[in-house]
Amino acid sequence: MSGKIEKTQKDCFVGSERVECPQQAQTSLDILPPNQALEIRNDILFWSIFGAVVLVFVLLGALKIKVFGKTLGEYLKPIWYFIILAILTVLWQYLFGLKEDNLLPIRISQWFWEIVVLLSAYRLSRIPGFSYGNMFFLGILYSFIIHGLKVSIRYFFYDKSLWYVADRFIYGSLLVMTIAFILGSVFVYLRRKKSSL
Repeated sequence: MSGKIEKTQKDCFVGSERVECPQQAQTSLDILPPNQALEIRNDILFWSIFGAVVLVFVLLGALKIKVFGKTLGEYLKPIWYFIILAILTVLWQYLFGLKEDNLLPIRISQWFWEIVVLLSAYRLSRIPGFSYGNMFFLGILYSFIIHGLKVSIRYFFYDKSLWYVADRFIYGSLLVMTIAFILGSVFVYLRRKKSSL
């Protein structure tokens, strides 16, 4: 069943049909401090941020603006299949994974998109001209692709607050940056070291 989940004190509904409430295991904050004043929902603000992010990436692609010497197309073309796998993994997590009582499939899917990010960093590091700055931007790109999608689903379908989705985005992005930027930079370093021998 698809649609926005409406929650009452005890039950959850999609339209008029009663459904199982989503698991609440991830409601605590990991990065941001608790702030009751910001535990709100504001669709206008969320849509404004969402629209601004989409507009920035559209302009980067359409105007062929270079970020660390590479256009958006030069980042995406070598790893497009990895990006599709990451998006499908996130969609699987919310469409099927969270409906299981066993959390192992969710953990495996998390490891899967982490491996996808790592393979993307490795793939780009093998291309001459890709540098540490490019790995940093790869981390930003995957942060918005993976965790931008995740927080959008949480905000629109699970009625989470702006503060909560901001915390999840920051937390998830730190993990992505660790893989893409730090490990990607190691790949760049090893490539440069090998080519200088």
